[in-house]
Amino acid sequence: MKIAIKRQAVFLLLVGGSCLNQSVLAASEIGNARVQIVPAININQESEIDFGQLSNVDGTCIMSSGGSLSGTAGMDCAGDQVPGVFSISGANGAVISLSVTQGSTDGVVFNPVIDGSISRTLANGLTTVTILGSLILNNAIDGDKNISYTLTANYE
Repeated sequence: MKIAIKRQAVFLLLVGGSCLNQSVLAASEIGNARVQIVPAININQESEIDFGQLSNVDGTCIMSSGGSLSGTAGMDCAGDQVPGVFSISGANGAVISLSVTQGSTDGVVFNPVIDGSISRTLANGLTTVTILGSLILNNAIDGDKNISYTLTANYE
């Protein structure tokens, strides 16, 4: 009987000690994941940029603020035309950053430029962006051209 008690005592020490060591060596903590969900940014083109009619002469036609044109002699790049206008909506008071990428077709490259700051605050959740830029003709093919470009807006 003494041997049975000794065996039980040894067993309890081994098992009990093993459990004690595991609880002393282990730890856990609850963490939190934080996120703020904001409205998606929405972009609408209100008016297309329009350079009007140009003569097919290799060169550059530049649109400045207000639609004022100037460019290479012989292109008939003069007068006033129509800047592009986009409306952007999103989270009220949020700041967005803007960028544009160029487009090209048939020997005509359009390099868009954002008129004003590329960082905007959405007052009442809205802002308006005017697009200007330049057209570069290099062995252009005659005809009407619709040159795609991309305006991108991201929350800062």
